[in-house]
Amino acid sequence: MVRVGFGGGVTVPVADARDAFKDGVNGTGFVLVHLTQGLPALRFAFSYDRFKLKPISGVTPATGEDEAGHSQVLGGTAGIKLHLVPGPVRPFVMAGLGAFNVRELVNAASGSTTTSQTNFGVDGGAGVEIKIGRIAAFAEGRIQNVYTKSGGLVNKNSIQSIPVTFGLLF
Repeated sequence: MVRVGFGGGVTVPVADARDAFKDGVNGTGFVLVHLTQGLPALRFAFSYDRFKLKPISGVTPATGEDEAGHSQVLGGTAGIKLHLVPGPVRPFVMAGLGAFNVRELVNAASGSTTTSQTNFGVDGGAGVEIKIGRIAAFAEGRIQNVYTKSGGLVNKNSIQSIPVTFGLLF
């Protein structure tokens, strides 16, 4: 059985990413493939997260710009989703591996600069699914950890964020 889900919500940067990013928004789409009953479903997901940058010390924003810049993260993951109990209200856990493209645009008086890197990352979390006839509503929270090279606005080894998503599963 194959199911498709779509959702959106808020993404909260944590750890060192909190120093550079404000809270952001997210959107996600995924395909679930159930091979057999009792086994976890395969989950193939695409995600989009967008954060406004916090003001950067020593950088004057460009005239007319309402933000210091923004960062967007496009991710593709493959993993598993496991329902913990059967029934119309079903809590679940999930985990996956994938690639994340991190693009940053900095608006400065000296000119705008854009950087882009694609990095390996992991994604995992939990949620609840409520069946409503043939469709289901879901709410989930995930922890994303994108492993980066040193440099850029987040000068650490990873960008961590918590996307909280609400959506429908068909």
